[in-house]
Amino acid sequence: MKILVTAFGPFDGRSQNASSLALARLKQSQPRINTRILPVDSVSGPARLLRALNQVRPDALVMLGEAAGSTAIRLETTAWNQLDFSIPDASGRQPRGVPIDPNGPDFLPATLPLESMHAELTLAGHDAILSHDAGRYLCNQVMYQSLACLSKQESSCVAGFIHLPLASDYATARAADALEIGLKCILQLIAGKRFR
Repeated sequence: MKILVTAFGPFDGRSQNASSLALARLKQSQPRINTRILPVDSVSGPARLLRALNQVRPDALVMLGEAAGSTAIRLETTAWNQLDFSIPDASGRQPRGVPIDPNGPDFLPATLPLESMHAELTLAGHDAILSHDAGRYLCNQVMYQSLACLSKQESSCVAGFIHLPLASDYATARAADALEIGLKCILQLIAGKRFR
C-alpha cells in the first residue's frame, strides 16, 4: 500500500510550518511513506501535488497544513470551490471570491475515514474535531484540486486534508503521534476495500 503525505513550507513571515515539522517527525517512524513539501504558492503548490499523484499513484493521500488560532486537530470533511485569500501567497497572488474551477461542483467531500479517525484520536486523548470549512486559502485549494483530479481519474485513492495547530499550541511530537493514529485508520480502510 502506498501513502502520500504532503505538507506546506513556511509562509506569512513564520520560519516554520507545523505541518512540515510534524511530517518530518512522522517520516522518522514511518520511513516507507512518500512525502512532499509544497510551496505556499497558488500555482506551483497544486501543480507539485498533482505531479506527485501521477508519480506515486498512492492508495491514500493525506494533505497537511497549519491552522493558526486553532488548538485542535481539524479533520476537514469538505473542499470548497472558491479562492478567497485573506493574505497573498508566496508569489504575491491574492485571488478574492473566484472559483477554483468555474465548471466544477461547489464542493467535494473528503474520502478519508474521518469519523473513525476522529473516534480513535479522541480515545487516545487528542483534541480533534470534524471541520466542514477548510478555509479558502491554499489548504482548501490543494484539497479541492486533488479530489477533483482523483475523481476524474476514477481512482480508488482515498484523500483528505488535516489542519494542525501551530507547533507552539500543539507539540510536534503529539501531532506526529496523532498522524500515526490516523494512518492506521486509513490502512484499515484500504485493507477492507481490497478484501471485499
